[in-house]
Amino acid sequence: MIPDNNIVSPPLPPESRKPVSYGKKVFLMGMMCCVLMFGVLAIWIMSYSRESSNKEVAESIVKQWGKGVYIQGLTAKENLDSTEWVRPAKFDCQAEVETQSLHRSIYEAEVFTANVSMSESFDRDSLRALGDTVVLELRVTTKQIVKLNPLKICEKEIPWCKSDYYLFAKINLDELPERIEFSTAFEVRGSEALFIKPIGENSTVTINGEASNPSYNGYSLPIERSHRGSRFSAKWEDSVSDGITYTDGLGFVGTNFLVGVDRYQKVERSMKYSFIIIILTFISVLFVEIMRKQPIPLLNYFLIGAALIIFYSLLLSFVELIPFGFAYLIASTMTVVLITGYIWKMLQSRKLGISIGGVLSLMYIFCYIMLSISTYALLFGSLLLFFSLAAMMYASLNLKKN
Repeated sequence: MIPDNNIVSPPLPPESRKPVSYGKKVFLMGMMCCVLMFGVLAIWIMSYSRESSNKEVAESIVKQWGKGVYIQGLTAKENLDSTEWVRPAKFDCQAEVETQSLHRSIYEAEVFTANVSMSESFDRDSLRALGDTVVLELRVTTKQIVKLNPLKICEKEIPWCKSDYYLFAKINLDELPERIEFSTAFEVRGSEALFIKPIGENSTVTINGEASNPSYNGYSLPIERSHRGSRFSAKWEDSVSDGITYTDGLGFVGTNFLVGVDRYQKVERSMKYSFIIIILTFISVLFVEIMRKQPIPLLNYFLIGAALIIFYSLLLSFVELIPFGFAYLIASTMTVVLITGYIWKMLQSRKLGISIGGVLSLMYIFCYIMLSISTYALLFGSLLLFFSLAAMMYASLNLKKN
């Protein structure tokens, strides 16, 4: 008889099928995670390179705009070369700061302008010890001053004389009353920091304005401070620094204007959690595979892992154009939608696809929280691992039942 080629062989009984070796599969998945980490490393190198380029451009911008501003209030001297000086009985200085970002292509630098006003009072007897004519000196880098008001002495205006690192004016004490009041104001621009040296026997320094992340530093901490949104205010009192000269760089109080965690640093920090996200996603898919008894090829795992790695490339690309929060939202949404749709089609189950997408969304939310509040990053990371482990433990209880 001629054999019939159309006869289909009967399926093998369940007991004769080759069982899936999950131990071997888990090992290969671990090796796959290590391979995928090379992709994370490549994106980290790319981020580091672009961060270096950003710093070079920022330094170029700052060099033209101006670096940190250091201001020492009015002191009285016999002449400019004298090392002895008389400090005022009362010193009051207020600075209103406004920060802004300067852009060059996709790179940026944080700079500020500050409107500074100060007033001081001297006893004429203390100035008489220097002579009939004294020199008033105000220490500040004059090339950073963009607007300068004259010196007011008891309602009289005296124009300033300029040097590279200070302003000065000569006055005749015979024309002044017993209590001498001085005041002046100027607008200065810089970056990174604004520090003022309180030199009076009784001193008050107030710095307020708009800044995203001010940090108070210097000879002493402010006695009052507030920070609401982008608005901040800080006040120092009675911070006297006897015997400290301007060139010592000591005796100042003020504010550093931190950019916060830089956008590239946030991307690099987010990559630290990449291995955890990949592992937890793989384990979630593996549990679905075991419970449904529907083998999923390792190629599918690799493609899911590749999508998780591409997230960091998307994040790096978007963060150069828009704020980090929006960049993270767009990149994570694209990744979650891609993986959700892929698992939905692969397993022919909308419920499982949405479930895996929900798990992945929670992991990205936890990671964003850890990036935003670095002080509690360890706590939130530990909670993420704890709840993930708890979920896997309870899910494993159903494996024998299925």
